[in-house]
Amino acid sequence: MSRFHLALAVTAAASFIPSLALADIASAQRQIDAQQLNAAAATLEAHLAGHPEDSEARFLLARVRAWQGTPELALPLYRRLLQQEPDNADYLLGQGQALLWAGRPQDALDSLERAAEIAPDYADVQQAIQHARAALRSPVTTATPITHAPAQRRHELELSARQDWLDNGFDNWRSQRLDYASTQPDGLGWYGALLREQRFGEWDQGVEAGAVVALDDNWTLQPEVGYQPSPYFLPEWHADLRLQRLLPDGFLGAVSVRRTDYETTRVDRLALSAERYWDSWRAGYTLNITDVANAGTPIGHDLALDYYYAGLSYAGLRATVGEEEAVEEQQLITSDVRALSLQGRHWLDSRWALTWELGHHRQGDYYTRRWLQLGVRHAF
Repeated sequence: MSRFHLALAVTAAASFIPSLALADIASAQRQIDAQQLNAAAATLEAHLAGHPEDSEARFLLARVRAWQGTPELALPLYRRLLQQEPDNADYLLGQGQALLWAGRPQDALDSLERAAEIAPDYADVQQAIQHARAALRSPVTTATPITHAPAQRRHELELSARQDWLDNGFDNWRSQRLDYASTQPDGLGWYGALLREQRFGEWDQGVEAGAVVALDDNWTLQPEVGYQPSPYFLPEWHADLRLQRLLPDGFLGAVSVRRTDYETTRVDRLALSAERYWDSWRAGYTLNITDVANAGTPIGHDLALDYYYAGLSYAGLRATVGEEEAVEEQQLITSDVRALSLQGRHWLDSRWALTWELGHHRQGDYYTRRWLQLGVRHAF
């Protein structure tokens, strides 16, 4: 073969290699569009074996790994990409989403807020920040709907016990709960509880159940019901419906309506809530407007401040002022209340957490109540 023909062959081969690379990526994209994620991952891995410096293929593989429900496999790919381009907003967005789906919302916020600094008008980044901030709370009350989120369901089971000490001659209270919650980033979440409480020398038992339905990327609907078969002091049943909306700049708004039926009366409540997430903090306020049948319309105010650390671990302060209904023996009473409590959840690792709460509650001139609650939570 002449030198001319050899050079021509080398030139043709060199021009053919990029075409093969583009064909691999195009093939993987078609497989993704057809929801053939395993096939797309295999195509991209085979391609990267021969073209390890192809950032486009590595970025696509990282997203596929996250969409498959294995975001922890996507994170090393994002780290390598960001070593090469630390100010790439797309890479930071992808890393933030993978961290969020891996159950690390605080770490996700670090990446997403860096992306927002680089690209402040990037709508997907702002939306992901909202989801990460909303995830920094109990999965019982918040859904995290994200487009292309992995189909990875998380289950949590908690066993807790509580002791309340009352003055003015009232007997102390005791309660135990078994709570279960199941959440999925892009799907339906649900939860339930078995409860048992002792007051005034009597025991009541009951059940609760609810769901968290993501209507779209911003709206969430949460219905809940509770039932006690033979109550002495607890209500016979309650039903609650909450509508929640993610808002810009870390805000969240919600409205809920609740009906509670006791043996001797009925209580209706309208609750209007506003929350704000920033950095590692969450602040919340709820206005409760209650209509007690034949007994007036008490109005109460709930305040909350939480600090999040190490993912979903948090410590929080709760305060209540205003009027509130309470059960004394089998009679429903309304009085001024002042309550202050500290609560938290500390994750020992990715599976086990300790929960705690202690507080002080003054129910008008009837009694002062102090309590301590401890629990163990397991994720699987």
